[in-house]
Amino acid sequence: MALNAVTELRDQLLSDGILSPAEVEKLDQRVTEESTDLETLLRREHILTETQLHALRAMRFGTPYCNLSDFIPRLQNSELLPEELVRRHVMFPLFDMDGSITLVMENPHDLTGVDQARRLTKREVDICHSSRSDILGLIERAYGASKYIEESSVADTLLENTDGDESQPVIRLVNDLINEAIRQGSSDIHIEPGEIDLRVRIRVDGVLREIAAPPLGLHRALVSRIKILSRLDIAQTRAPQDGAFDHKYDGQEVVIRVAVLPSIFGEAVVMRILRNESESISLEDLGMESQMLKRFHGIVSNAHGMILVSGPTGSGKSTTLYAAMKCIASPQKNIIAIEDPVEYRTSLIRQVQVNPEAKLTFASGLRSMLRQDPDVIMVGEIRDSETAQISVQAALTGHLVLSTVHTNDSISAVARFRDLGIAEYLISSSLLAVLAQRLARKICPECKGPDSPSDYLLDALGLKSSELDFEPMCGKGCRRCVGTGYIGRIGLYELFEIDDQYREMIVRNEPPEAIRAIARANEMRFLVDDGIYKIKQGLTTVEEIVRIAGRC
Repeated sequence: MALNAVTELRDQLLSDGILSPAEVEKLDQRVTEESTDLETLLRREHILTETQLHALRAMRFGTPYCNLSDFIPRLQNSELLPEELVRRHVMFPLFDMDGSITLVMENPHDLTGVDQARRLTKREVDICHSSRSDILGLIERAYGASKYIEESSVADTLLENTDGDESQPVIRLVNDLINEAIRQGSSDIHIEPGEIDLRVRIRVDGVLREIAAPPLGLHRALVSRIKILSRLDIAQTRAPQDGAFDHKYDGQEVVIRVAVLPSIFGEAVVMRILRNESESISLEDLGMESQMLKRFHGIVSNAHGMILVSGPTGSGKSTTLYAAMKCIASPQKNIIAIEDPVEYRTSLIRQVQVNPEAKLTFASGLRSMLRQDPDVIMVGEIRDSETAQISVQAALTGHLVLSTVHTNDSISAVARFRDLGIAEYLISSSLLAVLAQRLARKICPECKGPDSPSDYLLDALGLKSSELDFEPMCGKGCRRCVGTGYIGRIGLYELFEIDDQYREMIVRNEPPEAIRAIARANEMRFLVDDGIYKIKQGLTTVEEIVRIAGRC
C-alpha cells in the first residue's frame, strides 16, 4: 500500500471508531516488525473482512461500494466497451440505463479510463468501486462468453466435432461451467432456457443461486455437448433423457448425473455433481448430538434387523447410510448395496446399479443379493410393496438391512410400511430404528454475529424472546459466503428407537399421533428440538430452522 493510503486507512479506523488508538498503535508496531502492510494484517487477523476493507476504501474514494457477489451482472454489457480497454483500466460497464452507464472500477480516480468510456459509449458515466479480483473475474466471464460465440458456429460446429477436442469453444464453456459450480461447492447445475435469455442456477447448501449465464444463442450447443458427454441422443429433443459422465476437477474424478427435460422454450438440463466422499465421512462428522450418536452406533452394531433413514430428496440419507456402513465394515463382513443410481463409489462394499431395461429392479436385485450370503444389505430406497416384503424377510432371517424411505418424520415410517402392505407384527419384529434427518445451513464463521430474530420466527419454534437463555447468531453476509451468511451444512436428526412399548403399539395398529405422544412423553428429541439445540450452539440460525421445520 502507498504511504498516503496507509495513513488514510489508519485515520479512517480511528475517526469511524472501528479501532481504539491503542489498538491502532499495536497494529502499527506489528506492521513494522513483520514487514507487512496494514490491510494484510487486518485481513489476516480477521479484524476486518475483505468486504469491509473494500467498503472503507470506497468511502475514501468518495464512491459507492459494489459487492459483485450480491447480484447477477449482465454479461452482454461487454458489447459497450472493448476488452483491451476494460482490462487495462480494470473496469466493467455494470449498468446501462437512462442514457448513462455505471462503471465498476478498481481505481475510481482513473480519469483516463472514465473519459474513454464516456467517449466510446456517448453516455454519462457513474462510478462505483469493487475489488480487483472480482472485476477481473467478471471481465473473464463476460468477454469469454463473447469469444465462445465468435469462435464457433454454435450448434453446427459442435455437432460436427464430437471427438472431445478441448480447444473447441463450447467444450471449454461446458468445462468452465462445471468447474465453477464445483469450486463454489454446488450439488446441482440448472440450465434453463427462457423466451429471451438463458438462466443458469447452481444449488449451494441446498438453496439455488443464480450465476452469470452465457447468451441464449449458445443454449443448443451447450445441451448438445452435455448429451454427447452423457451418451444421449442429440437428435431427440422432445422426450426426457437421463445419463451420466465423469469429469476431472483438480486431479479428482467427479461423476456428473444428467437429466434433460423438454420445456416450451427448449430443453432444460439439470446436472447433479456427485463427489466420491463416502470413504472420508464418518458418523462423527454428521453433526449428531453425542448421546444420539452413541445410541445410533449401538443400533448399527446389531447383527440383524432393519434400520431406516427417512427424509426428502437431498437431505443426506445416502451419506448417513454410507457413514453407518463404514463404522461396521470389516474383512469379516460381506456388505452389498443396490442403488438407483450409485451415488458414491467405495471399496468398502459391493455395489449394484438398478437397471430396469435389464430387469434389474430393487426387488429382483435384492433376491439375487440374498443368494450371495450377505451379512449387511443396503437398499437405496424402499418404494414398493415387493421390495418392502423382501427387505423385512431379510431382516428377520439374520441380515442387517439398511434403507431409506420418503417420510416427513421418523414415526411416519411405520405408517408407510403399513401402506405398503406389511403386517404390523412383521414391522414390530424387524424394525430396529428410524432416523429422520434434514440438512440445515451453517452460519458463515467469517461474518458471524449476534442476531435479533423476530417474535414471529421465535413463536414458530415455540420460543419467546423474553425467556431466551442464549444469544441467537447469524451471518451478516460477506465475500466468503457470497452475501448469504451461510457456508456448509449440518444435519438435524430425530432417532426413533423401537423398544417393547412401541412394538406393542405397532402391533395394536395405533396411529402415528398416539406413538408420537408417547415418544414426546419419553423425552424423544424431534427434528425441531435438534434444530433449537444447534441454534443454541451457534451453528445455525432461527430463520434457517423455521425454514427447515416448515418442510417437516
